[in-house]
Amino acid sequence: MNTSELVEWQIIDQENGLVMPWWTHPFLDELKKWDTKDKNWLEFGGGRSTAWLRKKAKWVDTIEASEEWSAQSESDCKNNGLTNGKIFAKTLPDGIQERKHEFFDLLPNDKQYDIISVDGIWRYECLEWALNHFKGKGGIIIADNWHQDYVWISPPSEKLMNEYKINVYVQPNHTNHEGNPWKTVYWEIPA
Repeated sequence: MNTSELVEWQIIDQENGLVMPWWTHPFLDELKKWDTKDKNWLEFGGGRSTAWLRKKAKWVDTIEASEEWSAQSESDCKNNGLTNGKIFAKTLPDGIQERKHEFFDLLPNDKQYDIISVDGIWRYECLEWALNHFKGKGGIIIADNWHQDYVWISPPSEKLMNEYKINVYVQPNHTNHEGNPWKTVYWEIPA
């Protein structure tokens, strides 16, 4: 892959040549230590890194509301022979609350996930869905842009997740903020 195709802060994994998730670099360093080869992963919001996730996990389902991103994800996975996942897509404009059910109707009813990443639209609702999914089973929730200026400041989300220990990874040298820089976080939800 040509690095000129990347956006600011995106990086290519030197081990497999695939684009890593567009998350903070300190969190990516942490994620590389995780053993996810037997994990089922659900990502709310796909992109260039869907192929990377499939390379690392047993199965990856992607829920996407952008035709462009779902097509890119599908192409990257196909070009790398990664068939261990499915992309569920429906083009929905961001923030159209009355169509939110169409997004959540894309979710498979027959899957149990170990990891759920939230990096797309309706993030509060995605966190809420993930918590309900992990009730009695446990799992890991990853959220990008947590409490980040210009992206996602959500007191209801903070309140929702307040009872769980948060692991925060701030991007060094990130300057596009007014005191709340780019952060990728995760919570281990107990069974």
